[in-house]
Amino acid sequence: MDANPLVAGKSLPLVVHASGGETTRDRSLIDKVTEYAVLLEDLTHRAGAVVLRGFPVASVDAFREVCATVRPALRNYVGGDSPRRGLADQVYNATEYPAGEEVLLHNELSYAAWSPDRVFFCCLTPAQTGGETHIADGREMYRRLDPAVRDRVEDKGVTYLQHLWDAGGPPGPGKSWQETFETADRSAVEQILEDSGTPYTWTRHGIRTATTRPGVLQHAVTGEKCWHNQADQWHRDIASVKDLVSARESTHTSDPGAGDETVGNHVTYGDGQEIDVADLMHIRDVSRACEVKFPWQAGDVMVVDNVLTMHGRKPFTGDRKVVVAMA
Repeated sequence: MDANPLVAGKSLPLVVHASGGETTRDRSLIDKVTEYAVLLEDLTHRAGAVVLRGFPVASVDAFREVCATVRPALRNYVGGDSPRRGLADQVYNATEYPAGEEVLLHNELSYAAWSPDRVFFCCLTPAQTGGETHIADGREMYRRLDPAVRDRVEDKGVTYLQHLWDAGGPPGPGKSWQETFETADRSAVEQILEDSGTPYTWTRHGIRTATTRPGVLQHAVTGEKCWHNQADQWHRDIASVKDLVSARESTHTSDPGAGDETVGNHVTYGDGQEIDVADLMHIRDVSRACEVKFPWQAGDVMVVDNVLTMHGRKPFTGDRKVVVAMA
């Protein structure tokens, strides 16, 4: 399995091309992934992302088989707030945010009760223009951030405040709690949150949660420190694609976003102190400087180490079908 940088001058992603007649054999990628599973894990740990290109991955079912070969214990998107639909068992569309909007770089579910080790993407239909799943190295992010900004996040952690609306009441921004947790069973939601140590309160609008997570993680295999959070995308005073899904319902406009009487999101340091918006905009600027993008080709599969690597989505035109799985 030969792996080389896909983008000149960038360390990620690495790309593995199909060779010879492999593109015509339906099980060629499954066979190769099975044979080189240990090496693929090593490549992903080294680079943070690996693209498998030139293999005939043309369906959701084929993609799921590839993912399950790499990591058999795939997970449901329970606790996730991005708008997406289940397409097959533990396979989802990548996102349903409007095509003209950018999804900024982030680590998947870094705000939730759990966060995957691996995120798998597959491009079944490339966009007419744009639509790249851009990525960035979290190690580079950590190195390039202003140490004062970085250290505050690393030392204090991040608390994600969320007030999810009830599907039986007026709609709010983002998804209802039933959609978010993939269940209408309150006791099941409570068990998920209690298992993760997440404080919660049921309200007349839905449920409020306060999830405190590290802003920086040390990779379990490489030992490297990696930027790992979504703080710049949760603050109520900064525009976000989260605000574009459904309509904000507020009875106390002076307390927007995740207040006692307002549904939505907000973010603070782990000790409850407010985060300076200027710090969050600096984080956005650095993530933009670290991003790497490449055009999707039909059948591409990208394996992402969710600690080492951040990902997002560029605006696009035309039909685009990118699917995702997690483990």
